[in-house]
Amino acid sequence: MNQNKLVSPTSIAALLRVPLLLAIAGLVLFTWSVSPSWAEVRSNKHPAAVKKAVKKPENKVVLKKRAKTKAATTNARSGHSRKKPATKTIKRVPKGVLAKAYYCVNLANNRAVLERNPDKQLPVASLTKLITALVAIDSMPFDRKLTVPDHIKKVPKSVIGLKPGDELSVEDVLHGLLMASGNDCAETIACSFPGGRDDFIKAMNRKVKSMGTAHTVFYTPSGLDRKVVQNREGKQTVDVDSNVSTAREIALVTRAAFSHPEIRRICRKTGHILKSAKAEEGYAVRNTNKLLRDNLPLIAGKTGYTARAGHCLASEFACGRDVYVIVVLGSPDHFRDTRLVYHKALQEDARTKTAAPNRVFSRRIASTVITD
Repeated sequence: MNQNKLVSPTSIAALLRVPLLLAIAGLVLFTWSVSPSWAEVRSNKHPAAVKKAVKKPENKVVLKKRAKTKAATTNARSGHSRKKPATKTIKRVPKGVLAKAYYCVNLANNRAVLERNPDKQLPVASLTKLITALVAIDSMPFDRKLTVPDHIKKVPKSVIGLKPGDELSVEDVLHGLLMASGNDCAETIACSFPGGRDDFIKAMNRKVKSMGTAHTVFYTPSGLDRKVVQNREGKQTVDVDSNVSTAREIALVTRAAFSHPEIRRICRKTGHILKSAKAEEGYAVRNTNKLLRDNLPLIAGKTGYTARAGHCLASEFACGRDVYVIVVLGSPDHFRDTRLVYHKALQEDARTKTAAPNRVFSRRIASTVITD
């Protein structure tokens, strides 16, 4: 056969078919790699599958919510919070004295400096214990041993926890009475009185009458209310009697009590341990008067509280030659009110003392003008 024979068209087509097939295959692979998958198209995740649509104006509420969500997410990622820090509600302290009644007298000249309802009869709670202490000192020596009565556990608070049958001196019981305002101490003193508890209460009322009071009545030696069960029309009723007095009359009691050196000494103490015959460690008591912690010229003071009486406080202050007795009854904050009355009393006395010489001087000038 002749080697120079021409190639036929069929063989040429066969030779061109292979590169063509390879080109088509490459084009298919390129298109497949670039085009989105069916899953992406169906889930609308690929940008090519998102249909172009005209943007509609969104609702303002939706926009605000979206902005808040975005800001919250941003702050959470950055570690900050948009929440405002919690602020404590500050209660406004009312101005002025809030007690139902108060009375301030300067013992240097027996002049009433400040007062509110000084003669209004009100419950006096544990201010009663000032008279209890005076009667005890009048009738019992300090070294006498008192026996705690058996019913002492039934006495309502506040108590120092005296044990039935225990023995303590009058001096130690007075510490528990005046410092910690122990109702069990008041009951122990009253039950140890010659004639018993009822005679002791009678002696208390006689003592306060001798001071010139007219509106002061005591039913208990501690200041607790007395409950009396009575039968009325076949039904039992409970009457409550409270120890009552006035701010002016309690000032008389306060003056008499704090003029006694032993009562004044006890009321100035912040702590004391009562010696006991049964308990080796004794009874530790703390003073309930917070004014002892203040930088005030306090001579002595006695606190009191019951639900009916509110907070009460009888105090005596010495400022130079002036001595102030301040009684506060029915107060939501007896310490605050006493401080206010004391400072106002100083201002009032200072104003009065500076005004008095001017009045005298003006009278002299007037008399000189008249005589001339």
